[in-house]
Amino acid sequence: MFLLVLFISIPFSIAGDDFAVIGLYLVTFYRFIKKEESWSSAPIVYGMGVMLLGAFISSLLSGEILHSLSYFRNFWRLGLPFLIFFAFRNRPYDRFLKVLAVISSLIAIYAVIQFFTGLDVLRSKSLQEEYRAIQGVWYAVGIFSHHLTYGGVSLLLFALFLPNIFSQGRSRNERLLFTVATICNLAATGVCMGRSIWLGTLTAMGVMILVYLGWKRSLIFFSLLAMLVGGFWGYSSTQKDSLLKSTAVGRRILSITGESNPDRLFMWKASLQVIKDNPILGLGPMRRKEMEPYYVRITNKEKHQFQHRPTVGVHNIYLQNWIDFGLLGMLGYLIWWGTLFVQILSALRQGSKSLKVNAQLSGCLAGLCGIMVAGFFENNFRDGEVQITILLVMGLSLVLLDKHKTAA
Repeated sequence: MFLLVLFISIPFSIAGDDFAVIGLYLVTFYRFIKKEESWSSAPIVYGMGVMLLGAFISSLLSGEILHSLSYFRNFWRLGLPFLIFFAFRNRPYDRFLKVLAVISSLIAIYAVIQFFTGLDVLRSKSLQEEYRAIQGVWYAVGIFSHHLTYGGVSLLLFALFLPNIFSQGRSRNERLLFTVATICNLAATGVCMGRSIWLGTLTAMGVMILVYLGWKRSLIFFSLLAMLVGGFWGYSSTQKDSLLKSTAVGRRILSITGESNPDRLFMWKASLQVIKDNPILGLGPMRRKEMEPYYVRITNKEKHQFQHRPTVGVHNIYLQNWIDFGLLGMLGYLIWWGTLFVQILSALRQGSKSLKVNAQLSGCLAGLCGIMVAGFFENNFRDGEVQITILLVMGLSLVLLDKHKTAA
């Protein structure tokens, strides 16, 4: 029941996600008490541990210990990959993936309608208008409250579904379902109008191409693609701009020189100055006010008025982790993700007798790589809905790695 609630809630309900995770904790603890389950170590535990240790040390040595330690309540979902692993270690996961495909497709269709019409049945007109920017269209948010939240979830789901289209281990009807889900979620990443999401989606596609074509053929493909893009970019600037300005996506690309981008660059500049002054411990969690002097310094020197204050974060998950958790915490975060990537790549190189396992592992790898790239421009791992989806994909990765061992 809790697994079903989780997979249904992923595309639209953080409340449903949290309810399901709490239920999975309780069921898993009960199974351990009854000795129906046993611990199986995973390398990502060490990365998680290092990150949490860094956050704990930075909290203890920050100016407000209790205030900083209070941030640890935000870590309660980090056990989800292991809950997913224990739930699916000896059970099939396919039917839940199909449920997720259906639900996310319906939400994506709603998002596309939302993009063109502004239809929003859950929010007020004032919040609805907030996402109708200079591109003249609404930024699709699905049933979330922010377009990058919806885009981050859709990016991960797109990558998760994509390899199932080509998997020979799937039936014709299954491939059709995942084709629809892939197309719908790809459309959702487009209509969310998030440039970081677009870049992450392209990264996910690139990873899939590398996995399926190999290095040599991928190099040829990417070289041809680079020449095509370079040729277009070197085309008559007047005609190029006219072509881009004729579409909402093109106008969004051209807006890269708009106000939000210098704002982001100056936030990063302030972040680097904070790190330079506090390279080992950072500032500690929940210490955003301590960044204000750095923003003021840049305002006075560069004459730049920030659109976003330190309270909303610095729009870069890696700089944010370094500032909040110190060098040790940031390295732990990278070790956490890196060890999982190494395991997946190793499994894909070895191959497996199960075609579904191979295909699904490549989708997990592509999605996680894409969301990591998007994280250079946003605090996506701090976003509850996106975080839950990331942890779900990590949990499925652990399940698939275990199945790879038994099927190899």
